[in-house]
Amino acid sequence: MKSAIPTNHVLNSPVTSLPLQEQIWLMLDWAAKKQSKVVCLANSHMLMEAYWNQEFAETLEQADIVSPDGMPLVWMLKLMGVQNQDRVAGMDVSLNLFRLASISKISVFFLGSQQTVLDSIRKKIAQEFPLLSIAGIEPLPFRPLTAEEDEALIERINASGAGLIFVCLGCPKQEKWMAQHKDKINGVMIGVGAVFDVYAGIKKRAPHFIRAYGLEWFYRLIQEPSRLYARYSKTIPPFIGLGLKQLFWQKQAFSLNWSDDIFMRETSSDLLSFQHQPEKIGQILLKQNLITENVLLTALAKQKNQDKRLGEILIQDGYLTREAINRQLKNQKISLGEILIEKNLISAEQLNEILLEQIYRQQGIMLSTTK
Repeated sequence: MKSAIPTNHVLNSPVTSLPLQEQIWLMLDWAAKKQSKVVCLANSHMLMEAYWNQEFAETLEQADIVSPDGMPLVWMLKLMGVQNQDRVAGMDVSLNLFRLASISKISVFFLGSQQTVLDSIRKKIAQEFPLLSIAGIEPLPFRPLTAEEDEALIERINASGAGLIFVCLGCPKQEKWMAQHKDKINGVMIGVGAVFDVYAGIKKRAPHFIRAYGLEWFYRLIQEPSRLYARYSKTIPPFIGLGLKQLFWQKQAFSLNWSDDIFMRETSSDLLSFQHQPEKIGQILLKQNLITENVLLTALAKQKNQDKRLGEILIQDGYLTREAINRQLKNQKISLGEILIEKNLISAEQLNEILLEQIYRQQGIMLSTTK
């Protein structure tokens, strides 16, 4: 049974709901164990790419961590009830990992960008983190690698012993590359985007006060207007609109007066056939200590965005076996919504969007979630 990481869905994409330092320690622990993991550093551009492209949306769903790099994502999470969330910026992630990897004797691998940039990175790390072991540092060609070239690259990375692999290919190319190499590369792959250029001194990072007010995008726009204007004008307005729409529906759901019949239903003999009653199955499993509330929240969010039953998602993601679900749920009649709110296991903001859609379905009204 795999461990659950707190996650909230923003515009239908999962965003990891953990403070910066907790995410850093999680990555470091995986790296020390040479576990194959994928870390995506998300901003509004990335989430809009996922909103428009189902294949890329699945890439983010399969990632182990999707950190809130952009401040708009942090603000969304706070409005959704995650009050302790801070920004998990690519540069902060990298610098923290450089420092802690030096102490922990975990070596790193830099992949992507250009040779001149990589040379500058190597020189700067030697000055700032002299104990950090660089296991490898390679650019990649703009063209796709052949099968033979890709296999050779995987062998070089694994043979290097690197626990942390920093990937700089740009969004969404780097996220797709990491997803394709999951379970092939024995280390934590982190898509860092523009971090290489900033750390090498080719681009400047915004001052702290500008970052704190969520205006780093504007600072970058001033530096690269020709490249970033089209991207920002395409992604920022729809992100704001969709974000406000999501928050509106959550507020509307929270204001509804839930009645007992929303939560209490008769149990079907087929315990995996609850397509419109995920709360009942989830609460039974929670009560039996087969899953945690974080696992349940993650599975409920996926159930909302996928045409699958809750039990099927739990089995598919490796949390439970079909036999365990059938054994523990047989002849049980328990309500999730009622118990979760009563025991304060989750906030109403996290649950109400799912419940609102269920009510609309009962009334024959479908909320539009198509892209």
